[in-house]
Amino acid sequence: MHFSLLEKFGAAALICAWLLFGVNFLGNMLVHVEEHVSQLPGAEASGGAATASAEPAKPEADFATLLASADPAAGEKLFGKCKACHAIDPAGGNKVGPNLHNVVGRPVGTHEGFAYSDTLKNKGGEWTYDHLNHFLESPKAYAPGTKMSFAGLSSAKDRAEVIAYLRANTESPPPLPEPTAKAEEPAPAEGKASSAEEKGAGEPASGEQAGAAATAGAAGAAGAAVTGADVDKMVAAADPAEGEKVFRKCQACHNADKGGPNKVGPHLYDVVGRPKASVADFNYSPALKGLSGEWTDEALFQYLENPKSFAPGTKMTFAGLSKPEDRAAVISYLRAHSDNPPPLQQ
Repeated sequence: MHFSLLEKFGAAALICAWLLFGVNFLGNMLVHVEEHVSQLPGAEASGGAATASAEPAKPEADFATLLASADPAAGEKLFGKCKACHAIDPAGGNKVGPNLHNVVGRPVGTHEGFAYSDTLKNKGGEWTYDHLNHFLESPKAYAPGTKMSFAGLSSAKDRAEVIAYLRANTESPPPLPEPTAKAEEPAPAEGKASSAEEKGAGEPASGEQAGAAATAGAAGAAGAAVTGADVDKMVAAADPAEGEKVFRKCQACHNADKGGPNKVGPHLYDVVGRPKASVADFNYSPALKGLSGEWTDEALFQYLENPKSFAPGTKMTFAGLSKPEDRAAVISYLRAHSDNPPPLQQ
């Protein structure tokens, strides 16, 4: 029996259709896939009533606030990623990238002896804190065509710490920008208690909560009326070894070894009892030059809490140590690195 070409083609198409149908049917029998339902934010899967809206994203912290509290020592660790291409020692010279000593406030694309890309040569302006922040976030977005291959630092906190480290290695850095004041939270509607009030309304405080509140109150009262004798008692009870650990935050800018050199900040050996701003070969800010008296335990305790409040206009970038026990421990450590510290008041 002979079949025409058209009959052969029709038979082949029919066989293929049967095969495809059979495979699809068998696959559905063996594997069950639920129908996909598109879910929009705020709507239930059924498409019915809207669900509770998601919590609003927290706003990013003001960069000036991050910069004011940034730790140069943490920035030094992060700068380890940059050392293959950049030196920061004043005598280090240029490498693949320009030397970054004194970079904060320096005109963009101007370090002597380095061949910048046309993008940075023509950028103009100075390396302000804002410009450094945007450059470190994404060099290629800030300066399209730059030869810098580093992708950038996505974390604002990391960028603030690196800039704090660069600032600590700049001899006369510009003053830090003022943090933006936070907007006050709106008061709860009249007749409606806040969530904290609702949670605690009508419930007596636990013994632990009451004890914490009493301790906080006592600490506040002590802080308001702290005297030299109070500070000396805390220092006498402090452990210099603990102070050495806390002092690591200061090592990027200060040396406490006998005979050690000045760094970004003056050397701190023999600082306890030393007249303020008296290291002969260090260039102090007018804010510290204008202070009289000696670095007593009490003065150090107040300065370490908030350098900018103690000496407005100081070049010191460190935000301070909020914990009294940390300040006492650091002073204990500095006393151990002083030849003749004043005796503690008993």
